[in-house]
Amino acid sequence: MQVWRYNEVVDQGCVESVTYDGKVLWLAQSGPIERRLVEKERGTGLRIRLVD
Repeated sequence: MQVWRYNEVVDQGCVESVTYDGKVLWLAQSGPIERRLVEKERGTGLRIRLVD
C-alpha cells in the first residue's frame, strides 16, 4: 500500500491493522523502521495494490 499526500508518495508498506473508525492504521515496513502509525488527515490518500 502507498500513502499519498498532495500527489506525492510519502510512505509505503503492508497494512498491519486498522482502527474500528478507520482513522488510524499501522503500516508494516521493511528496513530500520519496522512499522509506522498513519493517521487520516486532509490531503492524504491511500493506494492499494493486491498481491497473490
